[in-house]
Amino acid sequence: MDNNEEASEAAFKRLQAIIPQVKQAYEEAIGQIFLDLSPSDLESCASILEAHESTRLDTEQVVNSTRRLMTKVVLDVNQCFFAGNDVETKLTTLEMLKEQFAPYKGKNWNFNSLSPEELTRPLRMHNLELSIRFMEKQLQIQEKELEMAMNKSIQNRQLVHDVHAERVKVGCMMKEQMAEYEDIKPQLMEMERLINDLYLQEEK
Repeated sequence: MDNNEEASEAAFKRLQAIIPQVKQAYEEAIGQIFLDLSPSDLESCASILEAHESTRLDTEQVVNSTRRLMTKVVLDVNQCFFAGNDVETKLTTLEMLKEQFAPYKGKNWNFNSLSPEELTRPLRMHNLELSIRFMEKQLQIQEKELEMAMNKSIQNRQLVHDVHAERVKVGCMMKEQMAEYEDIKPQLMEMERLINDLYLQEEK
């Protein structure tokens, strides 16, 4: 792991401390959602119920129960949202990006004020990267072709070596046979002379 990766990992762990604070802020905000519910909101319902069914509605209890139930439902939904969408990691990453780009806060991003060279720099850098990758691919292909050619050359050299060795071997055998022939040549000539003499005697 290089220094940049170690620094990023350390920053990520450090910024994870913000997660409990965010969760607490959400829970506190959710706890405030239903605080404005009031027993007076149910007075009309209580009056109708009392008039028609002679039943007195405990509006205070109903409001408190409703407030607790609705708050619990929203808290459960919020918890599922955090867990199901990996909010902790995304919030930590967002904080890292905020730190990383803090020096650019307030910078004028008016592209109309940039020169043509500055405007086209990202595109030129991208094209340069593509060119480098293309050259790397070409070099890899050439390396493979060179390796194949070298292997073929080695095979050809081995074949030439084998042929040369065979020629040397055959040449040595021919020299040995010629030497043997030279050794027995006088005997063969003598045998030929004797055969000729014998033939001439039979003719007489």
